[in-house]
Amino acid sequence: MWEAESKITDAEMEVMGALWASEEPMTLAQLKAALAESHGWSGDTTKTLLRRLCGKGAVEQEKRKVYYYRPLVAREQLGQYRTRRLIDKLYAGSAKAMVAALVEHRQLGPEDVDELRTFFQEMWEKEGN
Repeated sequence: MWEAESKITDAEMEVMGALWASEEPMTLAQLKAALAESHGWSGDTTKTLLRRLCGKGAVEQEKRKVYYYRPLVAREQLGQYRTRRLIDKLYAGSAKAMVAALVEHRQLGPEDVDELRTFFQEMWEKEGN
């Protein structure tokens, strides 16, 4: 596990999201524009969050004519860690309990359940069971 995964704040996740959405490294100006549009943040806020992410090893800055920023952590890597933590904290480590809660509270409808059933069956078959 990358050591700073648990220390990425929700605001920092928004910056990571903008970086993940871009196929190329982004300048501070590009990030400011993307985040100001969606969050109304000032440039100083964006710059502070970037500095923190660089310090945590989640983002790398590269000096060209200006600084360019790119994520060093994949969305999937951070997503897996956060999902596991959520399941551990809220459902005592039981993914089954989490899925049951989603169904019970109508967060997953019949179509979702059918898709999951197909997904599970395909995974089961891949593993040779």
